[in-house]
Amino acid sequence: MKKLTFFRISIIALALLCGMPSAFAQKKAGHKWNSRRYEAQLGLGLTNFMGDINSPKTDIPVWVRPFKTTGYTADALLKYNLKGRHYVGTSLFTGYMAAREPSQQTPTYYGRGIAFKSFFTELSARYEFQIIRERRRRTIYRSLGETRMKNATVPSYLFVGAGGIMNVGKFYWTSTDQRERYDINYINVAPVVMGGLGGKFRIDPITYIGFEAGWRVALNDGLDNCNRKGKPDVSGVEEGRSFDKMFGKWIDQYQFVNVSLVVTLREKRNHMPNFRSIKR
Repeated sequence: MKKLTFFRISIIALALLCGMPSAFAQKKAGHKWNSRRYEAQLGLGLTNFMGDINSPKTDIPVWVRPFKTTGYTADALLKYNLKGRHYVGTSLFTGYMAAREPSQQTPTYYGRGIAFKSFFTELSARYEFQIIRERRRRTIYRSLGETRMKNATVPSYLFVGAGGIMNVGKFYWTSTDQRERYDINYINVAPVVMGGLGGKFRIDPITYIGFEAGWRVALNDGLDNCNRKGKPDVSGVEEGRSFDKMFGKWIDQYQFVNVSLVVTLREKRNHMPNFRSIKR
């Protein structure tokens, strides 16, 4: 995705995100303080990096080279049911991302002999809207000889969010003749916006297996260290012979999929989550 186009979209997304929670802040009449309105989630997953490193020669909007751009992630999420289908939450997302290019070009991709690897941590807030609600009915299916699958649903939701990411990485360059190698350590901090789709399968009355898939986009171009003056920050490498002017064209972004364990929690009287209620 080009920088200017995404900048406009991100401004609209951030404005909507900031306005949504206040629209649903009114608590439901007759709400019980000990109801299970909180959900705690722990998950593991994979991410696919899309940035200047390993980018295509053409302007295709998506590229996936799984053996050269895939990393791994872990996440922790706490969310709260504001009202009906509406949830808000905060998440900690961490993991490892990387991308590398070979030294030879192909008809579709560049071959500039560059690579990066980075560990990252992201803290964000998010809003969810349930598109499929969970059904919990007391039925007489068993007495009628029918299975519970007839009454089964997969609660599903859309989510958007915003936050910040910090990544600590290393950038590598190897010359086409394999005779020179350069690397630099760097730290980058950036705002992030996200969106995606999630769902969960019920195991017992308070426990679920959840899944999510989505997209995160950094609002600077430094996750792979290819953002300064149209090329990477490679002080000390001879000017004009290490990199072309392709760098800086692509916003850094990453897709993700994860699987998680989800547990519902009761509220305390002060409306904070009661983690002791996991086993009850």
